Amino acid sequence: LEMNILVTGCKGQLGTELQKLATLSSPHQWFFTDVDTLDICNDTAVEACFEANHIDTCINCAAYTAVDKAEDEPDLANLVNALAPKVLAEACKRHNALLIHVSTDYVFGGDAHEPYKVDATINPQSVYGRTKAEGERLIRESGCNYMIVRTAWLYSSVGKNFVKTMLMLGDTKDEINVVADQKGCPTWAHDLAIA
Repeated sequence: LEMNILVTGCKGQLGTELQKLATLSSPHQWFFTDVDTLDICNDTAVEACFEANHIDTCINCAAYTAVDKAEDEPDLANLVNALAPKVLAEACKRHNALLIHVSTDYVFGGDAHEPYKVDATINPQSVYGRTKAEGERLIRESGCNYMIVRTAWLYSSVGKNFVKTMLMLGDTKDEINVVADQKGCPTWAHDLAIA
């Protein structure tokens, strides 16, 4: 079944990997956008994009991901991580489209000693986590057809990520000091794109 698929945040790690997959004999029509080509906070612009391109599925890879900086820019983080997903969800509802929204493990409290289950209670501890949790809530309440995919520690060959930083430091330093109070499972953006 051929679909028209809108991907937001196409210049990020996951969006870049989705673009690579789309070039491999995909039967679908892909529409890749980023902040410079579609303002997903603008409901008029989003509606026009859905209408003109007959969008069947929207994969929202756009996010404010600067976790520490979000503490100083809570309004911007909320705009991108909560209000923009609401705009996309409402457009998906109007057009009977599926929204695949990429979220984060930061919606949890960070105190588990085993992997979080899908239905674990959320308890975000940061502005970033709270805005992503709010985005999830607004999507659920929109009534659209949706999937929320929570990922963690995304890495790829593009952009900044923990894996690239550690590799670079390993090549340039004899000794590396790294925080020891965080646990995570790095996720290769290519694997997530395939999923």
